[in-house]
Amino acid sequence: MILEILCVGTELLLGEIVNTDGAFIAREAAALGFSSYHQTTVGDNPERLLEALRLALSRADIVVTTGGLGPTCDDITKNAAAEVFGKKLVFHDEVREDLEKFFSRVGRPMTENNLSQCLAPEGAEIFYNKWGTAPGLAVTGEIDGRSKRIILLPGPPSECEPMFEECVKPYLRALSPEVIRSLNLHLYGIGESSAEAILRPLMEESVNPTVAPYAGEFEVRIRVTAKAADEEEALSMCRAMADRVRATEAGAYVYAETGDPFSAKNAAAVTLLSEFGKRGLTFATAESLTAGMIGSLTADIPGSSSVYLGGIISYSNSVKRDVLGVPAAVLDSVGPVSEECAAAMAQGARRLTGADVAVSVTGIAGPGGAEPGKPVGTVWFGVATKNGTHTEMRLFGGKKDRAKIRRLTAAHAMMLAIRAAKEL
Repeated sequence: MILEILCVGTELLLGEIVNTDGAFIAREAAALGFSSYHQTTVGDNPERLLEALRLALSRADIVVTTGGLGPTCDDITKNAAAEVFGKKLVFHDEVREDLEKFFSRVGRPMTENNLSQCLAPEGAEIFYNKWGTAPGLAVTGEIDGRSKRIILLPGPPSECEPMFEECVKPYLRALSPEVIRSLNLHLYGIGESSAEAILRPLMEESVNPTVAPYAGEFEVRIRVTAKAADEEEALSMCRAMADRVRATEAGAYVYAETGDPFSAKNAAAVTLLSEFGKRGLTFATAESLTAGMIGSLTADIPGSSSVYLGGIISYSNSVKRDVLGVPAAVLDSVGPVSEECAAAMAQGARRLTGADVAVSVTGIAGPGGAEPGKPVGTVWFGVATKNGTHTEMRLFGGKKDRAKIRRLTAAHAMMLAIRAAKEL
């Protein structure tokens, strides 16, 4: 079955908010086995919304809308859904009771305009909103003799996402005869073009599962996707193809395998904690130019406290010297952006925290601060373990982007930590 997403809201078109609903629903619908070929954003205009809705229904079996279900005059999605199917809006007393309970619970008065949220196209299935006021709806109708469905969801992600999980996913699962599942292989140290050249034979011959490369900021992700009658079969197909990818030259660059969107987005930190956790190791950081970014990325992952002991943000030379114990002679002679300073920072962090592995970063993120032989993008890394201290320099040159240099630095530091854990 074909599913199309239609996101409603002038604020989306103006760029005032980022449309995360569309990406979320697209991922979830694909995992349920629905094909999706178009995604549209339209403003709060009745004529244009009707036009977009009719176009979507002309090419899809199911249209999922987000936004436009609130109590204000520009919330028009429900009216458009009723009109396109030729249905009347019907008042639901049970929705009013649900709204009254919500406002009583949050301690706010319910205004008259909230009663508009009690209206729904006749015959609609109602998804009660535990996270806000606007109920979701599933409306079935006919277009040119063919059965079509419109699923209406509230726009705020804090309401849209849990309502999709709890209400819409079971509704859609009952309609889909197949499931789609994906595995992601994360590669570090190889570019997208090189990975694609190695994997092209697999990509060209593979229909189900499919193999596709995606370039990230610091990694290449190979997504393996399979469609099958059930989840177990789909995952088995994905794993068999993932093994074939690992058997190529590209396999040497694989540092992680993920299967869910959160892990795929945070693969480096998830892998770091996994590798340390299964070995019973602990981790610490000493950060200069990243100013706590490595620690923050690590702590974003649930359970990080069992591995990550803490970090020292040593932006100034005085903190490097007085807290981490970097010798004043090092700072005076070769400066803070140096191999010697990176080594001393890592050693100091390990000594202060008692961690098994401590990683340090010090460098020049720009746009100023370049020195002879040390252009913007110069970063020194230190890794201290019981086996000694490893240092290396990376030049993230040509970027001239302070934020990007800091992100690349944090990613490489985590890769070094993962490698260190595997060597202990």
